[in-house]
Amino acid sequence: MKRSQNTKETLLRSATEVFVEKGFSGARVDDIARRASANKAMIYYQFGSKQGLYKAVLLRHIGGLHEEMGRAARPETQPLRRLTAFYGSLGRMFQERPSLPYMMLREILAGGIHMDEEVARELQGVLAFVRATVEEGVAHGSLRPVNPLFVHLSVIAPLIIFCVSRPFRERLLPGATPSSRSVDPQAFLAHLGDLLERILTPAPAESVTKEVR
Repeated sequence: MKRSQNTKETLLRSATEVFVEKGFSGARVDDIARRASANKAMIYYQFGSKQGLYKAVLLRHIGGLHEEMGRAARPETQPLRRLTAFYGSLGRMFQERPSLPYMMLREILAGGIHMDEEVARELQGVLAFVRATVEEGVAHGSLRPVNPLFVHLSVIAPLIIFCVSRPFRERLLPGATPSSRSVDPQAFLAHLGDLLERILTPAPAESVTKEVR
């Protein structure tokens, strides 16, 4: 049993590497088996198909999203703080699982056609969380009316690009912006938190000067 579990773990790690490098369409079962030093038949035994293996890899990487939403969504926490806490947790998840933003970007570029319904539901839960939090804040007057999808895209897009662009930054940018080589991920997460606050905080009421007649 332990040997089978070890083989499964090795296959998942090797498959992650190949999917990150080549995407779902470019990944070949032969390549994954070779990298894992395993028999190709073992992949079909453990996961049923390349699609089944891809699903297992995605679920492994996005596991914990709902727990993070639950931790961020404490009733006593203000909606803006819930969102900044959640996206901060997501940023830390990206750092701990560096393959995840690469796979997400590949799926975005492919139109999500390789995700099955279970994986899609997990990600839809994130949008549902953002929508419910924004709507609550708007109803209470602590957030201004903003399309929740725009809120999500305003954070997730730069977060993914920041994570996947490190080799690009290290290769091309130091000559123009020397500080780019040593950008602190925590500083970038703080920047995104400031961005969220600017997007969502209601503008102060404008003072109206009454004309004295």
